[in-house]
Amino acid sequence: MLWISLACHDDGGDDPGADGSEGSPDQAGAACDQVEDCYPEIDPTTLQGAPLCLDRARDGYCTHECTDDADCCAVDGECITDLPQVCSPFESSGMRMCFLSCEPDDVAASDAADDQAFCQQYVAADFICRSSGGGSQNRKVCVPGDCGVGAACSADGDCANGLTCFTDAHGGYCTTVGCSADADCGGDASCATVGDTAVCLRACASDADCSFCRGNDLAGSCTADVAFVEAATMGTVCAPHG
Repeated sequence: MLWISLACHDDGGDDPGADGSEGSPDQAGAACDQVEDCYPEIDPTTLQGAPLCLDRARDGYCTHECTDDADCCAVDGECITDLPQVCSPFESSGMRMCFLSCEPDDVAASDAADDQAFCQQYVAADFICRSSGGGSQNRKVCVPGDCGVGAACSADGDCANGLTCFTDAHGGYCTTVGCSADADCGGDASCATVGDTAVCLRACASDADCSFCRGNDLAGSCTADVAFVEAATMGTVCAPHG
């Protein structure tokens, strides 16, 4: 595959909303409420398997049944990008379906730093690379992740789980404002002072964690150089830009 010809997905500019993205750029992985939302540009009866709106993925995930990888993108107009797809079981669904791939060979053929960066860069800022849960037939696939602390926002209503939109950060930052200890932040964030305000900052292992649900234009920095509220706190967090 000639990855040089594959354009990166739009990260959403300076106001991407709560998930930092516009969803899948292809028909597979597109958000859906019902199966009629999927593959609107083609006759769904021509697909190599029944179309599905997978409700086990956040916001739904357009796909169709398949028996092997060749069944995905087999019909003219089914795929509108060069994004690779694989046919895989998903959790305990009992069927095989087409998914956007983040298999090691596909990631290695791209310029993405790792599999998580691959899904964010080529699919959408709120997509993650995860195992399909298919047991011995398991594949690595790009699916929507759950946005939480660190997501971009413009108002409190953009944030999940009752989080507050901290608007002093560029692009907004979903968080708990006024924390006094790491325990106030749950298990995936730490309490730190940004300016004069104590807020929960998302834990990270790499910069790719800090563009999740934000996009590259609004990505924070994965760093330990912050003012943690608790002196004993260690690790790295996504520090927002002011």
